[in-house]
Amino acid sequence: MHKKTVFLTVFLFLINSLDATVVLSDFDEINATHKLIDYTWKSQSVPRITVKKFPEKIKDVSNGKRLKFFIRTLLPMILMENETIEKEHDFIVKIAAKENWNKNDISIISEIAYKYRIIKKNSDLTGLSEIEKDEIRYFLDHRIRSVPVPIALGQAALESGWGTSRFVFEGNNLFGHVAKDHKKGLKPKNWSGKQRNIRIFDSLQDSISAYMLNLNRNRAYRKFRWLRRKYPGNSSKIAEGFGNYATIKEEYIGRLQQVITKYGLYRLNDSKLGNGEKAIIHKKIKQIYIN
Repeated sequence: MHKKTVFLTVFLFLINSLDATVVLSDFDEINATHKLIDYTWKSQSVPRITVKKFPEKIKDVSNGKRLKFFIRTLLPMILMENETIEKEHDFIVKIAAKENWNKNDISIISEIAYKYRIIKKNSDLTGLSEIEKDEIRYFLDHRIRSVPVPIALGQAALESGWGTSRFVFEGNNLFGHVAKDHKKGLKPKNWSGKQRNIRIFDSLQDSISAYMLNLNRNRAYRKFRWLRRKYPGNSSKIAEGFGNYATIKEEYIGRLQQVITKYGLYRLNDSKLGNGEKAIIHKKIKQIYIN
């Protein structure tokens, strides 16, 4: 049997550390790390592994391997972003639930409520009636929620061609976000006039973060937020809320539902981040793998 020695640099996290995160970038390094900790795309316990950029080698592997690599790579980052949102939700809902808001409470509530476009910038929250406070409380709870994993993975797959899009490699853009300034960003082929270019992100995690914030505050996705609240766990039903995500509208909804169903993404709805029990060491190590 032919044996090939591959030297890889792997980062692993502290035993039982909930907050430790591994950052990888090389295609072979990512695959080897997944193999070391027995992580597959069907794993219910998901390791905290962050990939800053998609390796271009993903274009050269078979479709089956590409799809599994794509899911394994994005799943931890989607769950980590959802975790951040859930912490923000619990933090602000607890503060807003107070009967009387002090000066510090009002400052925090104002900042987060504006972030999610619940109030206008520089709105004065002093002297609000209880009805007005209850409205803010409702929308803080309603909008600051995690995005179902099958939805996030399905849209990332559609918008990025399962990680093979030029905008992914050159701009870490997974979801087709456009730049605010039409003179900046990446220019698509056959793009003309004052149409916006594709936004450039510093990392894949930044792209995921912007995507989730967009879904949680943009008026175009009010139906998505309502369906998410009414049909928790039903990703196919929730997908009906994305008629405004693309110009093809209803056809886009059908494509999203098909991706979620055909590739079994709905099975990942209950995936959870692991607690690092499979981790070995904290420092940088060099491993030798014999294939």
